[in-house]
Amino acid sequence: MATKFKIIEDAKRQARMCFLGIAIPCEKKTVEGGFILSEKVLKFNRKSLKNVGKKSLDKVDSRLVGGVDTMRFPVGKPGSKERVEALVLQYASLAEDEMSPFTVE
Repeated sequence: MATKFKIIEDAKRQARMCFLGIAIPCEKKTVEGGFILSEKVLKFNRKSLKNVGKKSLDKVDSRLVGGVDTMRFPVGKPGSKERVEALVLQYASLAEDEMSPFTVE
C-alpha cells in the first residue's frame, strides 16, 4: 500500500469539497406545447465526499455480541428468572454507600 501524506490527503479533501453538484442539460415541456432548454442539478452528498477513504467503525455493545457478562457475582444467564431474582435481592440489600452489582470496564 502506498504511503499517505497528510498534506496530500487534505488537498484532495479540499478539492472534493469545491464541487457542490453536477448540472445535466434537459428539456422541459411548457404549457403551450413547446420545449425549454434547462439544467437539472444533482447535488453531491458532501458528508460522504468529506469522508472518502476513511473506514467507518460500527459501535456494538460487547454484551450482545460476545456475551461479556459484567455482573460482579454472576447468577444465571442475562435475562433469566434466576438473574432477575438475584438482582432484586442484591438491590434490596444495597445501602447508599455500597456499589452496584455491575462493573463498568
